[in-house]
Amino acid sequence: MYTNAKHLSICLINHNSQELTTNCLRSIYDKTKLLSFEIILVDNNSTDGSRESIKKAFSQVKIIANKQNKGFAYANNQAIRMAVGKYVILLNNDTILKNDALDKMVAFMEANPKVGALTCKLYDADGKTIQRNCRTFPTPWGTMFGRASLLTKLFPNNPWSSKNLLSNWNYDSIREIDWASGAALMVRKSVIDQVGMLDDKNFFIYWEDTDWCKRIHDAGWKICFIPEAEIIHFTGKGGGKRGLFLSNLMIYQMHKSAYNYFRKHYLKSWLNPMTTVTFFGFIVLTSLKIILNSIKITCKRR
Repeated sequence: MYTNAKHLSICLINHNSQELTTNCLRSIYDKTKLLSFEIILVDNNSTDGSRESIKKAFSQVKIIANKQNKGFAYANNQAIRMAVGKYVILLNNDTILKNDALDKMVAFMEANPKVGALTCKLYDADGKTIQRNCRTFPTPWGTMFGRASLLTKLFPNNPWSSKNLLSNWNYDSIREIDWASGAALMVRKSVIDQVGMLDDKNFFIYWEDTDWCKRIHDAGWKICFIPEAEIIHFTGKGGGKRGLFLSNLMIYQMHKSAYNYFRKHYLKSWLNPMTTVTFFGFIVLTSLKIILNSIKITCKRR
């Protein structure tokens, strides 16, 4: 048993997701036995009674109640400010621990002091299919071979997409990586003190984890993956149901955040021709995806 008063601070965000968040919390308490931990839950203006239900069922959870939804990064920063643990983990509320994942992750961090951030093996809802939650750092020109890009969908085994998505790796070995999804990302509190929290000015939702890992990496820390810690991730369920407007808004936010990331790390001057090309490229791509998404959702309703 660890002797620290609070070894781990677990940051959760809830928005109209009572069942998912409850299942996530229950799995944490059921599977985490070696750590002294705290859970800080930020409720982003839920209207389904989930905040009240969670407070009643889990009185030990610290709850921050927001009157408006200011995004994933902003809410996590609220939790991080309250955190007293040696380690902080961002954990999506649409996850459940498959094993003693948090115990294993903290044990790895304790044994590897040069590791600043850590992720683990994520599974789809079936508990068998591995999610590819680790990547190489993206570049403006590398977005042509991203997970959701047209080239990757048409030619999934092309060498550039495979390199970007680490497609030739089976996720069965410890590995140093560039960045990992914020669905389950553990960071040393001392590293956060050094590089800062999530950038909630540039990233409402999406890409905040990429930016954070980039800053951690650039500060000289290792970012690693371990296979023995296992978590099930019900991808895309944690934000509640999305209608046409919200679905298109998320597409816009995703591409806006991507552009902000490239502007921040690669395209810092408008004198760089690539900045203008990237800007108009994202306008065209975002517009096209919103149109296609609108057609898809409208057809489903008929």
